[in-house]
Amino acid sequence: MNKEMRHFLLRRLHSLTGIFPIGVFLLEHFYTSAKAQYGAAAFNQGEADLWSIPYLWVAEIFLIALPILFHGIYGFFITYEGEPLSPALGYRVRYRNAAYFLQRLTGVIVFLFIAYHVWHKRIQWLLGGSEPDYAFMTSYLAPAGRKVFYVIGVLCTCYHFANGLFNFAFKWGLAVTAHAQQKTIAISIVIFLVLSAVGIHTLFSFR
Repeated sequence: MNKEMRHFLLRRLHSLTGIFPIGVFLLEHFYTSAKAQYGAAAFNQGEADLWSIPYLWVAEIFLIALPILFHGIYGFFITYEGEPLSPALGYRVRYRNAAYFLQRLTGVIVFLFIAYHVWHKRIQWLLGGSEPDYAFMTSYLAPAGRKVFYVIGVLCTCYHFANGLFNFAFKWGLAVTAHAQQKTIAISIVIFLVLSAVGIHTLFSFR
C-alpha cells in the first residue's frame, strides 16, 4: 500500500469514527446528562443505569477511548499538513473556508476539553475521588470560570460534530451535488444549534 492510499484510508476511517462510535456516544452522553433538568434523583438514576451496563469498561476502551485517541491524534496530523484557508472566492466557498478553519480549531479545543473533562469526572473517581453524581457536578460547575470553560467546550464540541456530519456526507458521496451540499450544510447548522442549546441548558441545570 503506497503513502497516498494509506492516507486516503486513514482519512476515511477518521471521518467514520467521528460519526460512529464517537458521534453516537456524544448523543448518548448529552441524553444522559440532560436528565439533570429533572433534578438530582433523575440524573443519579441515569448515571446508575449507565454504570450498571455489563462490561462497560470494554465499551469505554474500544468504543470510546481508542476511537477518540485515533480521531484526535490523526486530526492533529490533518491540521498540521493542511492550509488554514484555501484562496477561493464566492459566498459558499467563503463559508466552506471558514468551516474548514473552524473544524480544525474546534478539533484542537475539543481534544483538550475532553482530556480535562475525563480527568476530572472519570479518572479521578477511579483513583478514589468523589463519585460524579448530581451533587458533585453542581459543586464542580459552580465556579463561573469553569462554567464559561464548559460552555466554550460544549459549543466547540457541537460545532465539530455537526460540521463533521457535512464532511462525512461529502467524503462518502452522500452529498455530491451543489443542492445536496447546501441542504446538508443547513441541516448541520440546525444540529449545531439544537445540540448547543441542549448542552448549555444541561450545564445550567446543575444548581
